[in-house]
Amino acid sequence: MRASGRHMRRDTRVLAAALLAAAALLFAAAPAVANVPAGVMTPADVIEIDRALDGSVIVTQGEAIGERLRAHGGGSWVNILYDGSAFGIWVPDELSEVVEVFGGYQMTGDTIRVTGVVNVACDTHGGEFDVHAASLDVIQPGGPRDNPVRPWKGAVGAAGLLVALILWQAHRQRRERRML
Repeated sequence: MRASGRHMRRDTRVLAAALLAAAALLFAAAPAVANVPAGVMTPADVIEIDRALDGSVIVTQGEAIGERLRAHGGGSWVNILYDGSAFGIWVPDELSEVVEVFGGYQMTGDTIRVTGVVNVACDTHGGEFDVHAASLDVIQPGGPRDNPVRPWKGAVGAAGLLVALILWQAHRQRRERRML
């Protein structure tokens, strides 16, 4: 019994070492994300902000994405993205015009820094959590994004389609045999 326990411990250590190595490889392969300056909140920080900070002035930055969306009663919504988190900021019309390029599949949007007031339950916007911009600056202009064609993705799709067709045909033949 002791020998099997020793083997289990060794197997567990080997498994733990393999998982650690895989995590280190994934971390090393992850794309680098530009750091935000001290005192500037990321969208993730803003989303999880302490609700007691209602009415506080904050500074946040990220890539302007999507498009400028008209808001009821004037102003626009500008969505910003940073490190996988995004949220909308209400921006007065004169400030929203500063953003020229919005990110999407083919474009990297302007990187903007916004100073604004946190509203945990905004009276103007139906009681929703939002930030009203007081100032907006373009930190880095956006531009075309390089999206090269990757032929291997087409090959994977074709292979998947072929497998689906084979399975569908096998299912059809099996169903016909049951009916006879």
